[in-house]
Amino acid sequence: YTTYSTPFQGMHQMLKPDGTYQAEHRHAMYRWHVMDPIRFENDLRVTIQALGWRSNARYLPGQHDISSVAYWYQTLPTAPFPELPNRDQLEIVN
Repeated sequence: YTTYSTPFQGMHQMLKPDGTYQAEHRHAMYRWHVMDPIRFENDLRVTIQALGWRSNARYLPGQHDISSVAYWYQTLPTAPFPELPNRDQLEIVN
């Protein structure tokens, strides 16, 4: 992999395993939908699927650590937004 950066998408970071942990390659990528916006009126749901490959071209469900963020623009005024969850409410406990 090679890092690259363009106005609307890029992979600005690619880290190889250093042998300290049983880690795999780590990538940091971005995509801005400026020229091809995803339009919605009430709500938006995004699903991210992580797949790898096994032998004989079989899928391997991934256990990747994936994060994402979405920004939206709207006309004001609006109704008040609900309070965002605090740090404890966002914590994932196994």
